[in-house]
Amino acid sequence: MASLRVLGFTRAEVAWILLGEQFVLASLAIPAGLMLGYGVCALLAKRLATDLYRLPLVVEPSTFAYAFIVTAGAVAGSGAVMAWKIGGLDIVAVLKARES
Repeated sequence: MASLRVLGFTRAEVAWILLGEQFVLASLAIPAGLMLGYGVCALLAKRLATDLYRLPLVVEPSTFAYAFIVTAGAVAGSGAVMAWKIGGLDIVAVLKARES
């Protein structure tokens, strides 16, 4: 992040690059994760069924909503931490750092 600032990017541009990428990845991962989670639950319900008992597959819409809200909250929280870290970058320290 500091390297981008040294190259001349503003704080807003650095935040846009990093947070934009995070938003795109989360937008792709949430629907895929919901489908994958439902598939795993269906597979478990099918594989654990025996002659003695059967586990019904009952997934409420609120379960998907809860998973979406928790994931979106984690993305928003990590984005807020990242934006806070971008605001505190010390460009001079990066310029003075020696490569080893």
